[in-house]
Amino acid sequence: MNKPIISINLRPLNYAGLVNLANRVASSLAGNLNFATPAISVLALQAAVTDVINAIAVWGPKGNRGSHGTLIDLRSKALILAQLLKAEAQYVMTTATVASGTDFVAMQNIIISSGFRLANVKSPQGILQMAQGFQRFVSRQLDPNQVKLKWRKPLNVTSKSNVKSYRVLRGTTNVFSAATEIGTTTKTSFVDTNTTAASQTWSYWVVPVNTEGDGVISDVVTVRVPSI
Repeated sequence: MNKPIISINLRPLNYAGLVNLANRVASSLAGNLNFATPAISVLALQAAVTDVINAIAVWGPKGNRGSHGTLIDLRSKALILAQLLKAEAQYVMTTATVASGTDFVAMQNIIISSGFRLANVKSPQGILQMAQGFQRFVSRQLDPNQVKLKWRKPLNVTSKSNVKSYRVLRGTTNVFSAATEIGTTTKTSFVDTNTTAASQTWSYWVVPVNTEGDGVISDVVTVRVPSI
């Protein structure tokens, strides 16, 4: 499990959202033994919420708004509430980290008890599945003694950056264990050239690589490659 992180995905102009979040946090922190000395007291949060609610009332409903001055006052009070929530979130994050250390499950539970919500943390990629659609690509732009290989990213890739590179291997038989790596690439294509004096029948494989190491080996592609 990754380290949990607090998410405050609210703009100061989202007045209702700020009020709802502050009310939830204030209610959750009241009497919460995990947070005995909050950076912003429950009373201070509630007072800031009241200020925003009163400023919203003065500004008026849509279609019957107050003056520009009342809007400026509302924005100012909303900004103060947003800053208080950020300070409280930092306190909660620090307190939960100290209390739980590297026990991220315990840390998550402590944070949730504060009323704050957690950001969505991407799961680790894990071992990559095989590259899809591995095939020879025929093109008139290639010399007769060249072979272009193409493929698509593995199905379980959640982000392009999760594939660090692709290993391209070649063998004189269709036995992978006897193949030799002839190159690596960050692209989804590779061009091989027969520089020998005779035509060759070569078998190719591609292996995706990420931080977990080699992924699943692709299907084999066997190609007759003319000489120079």
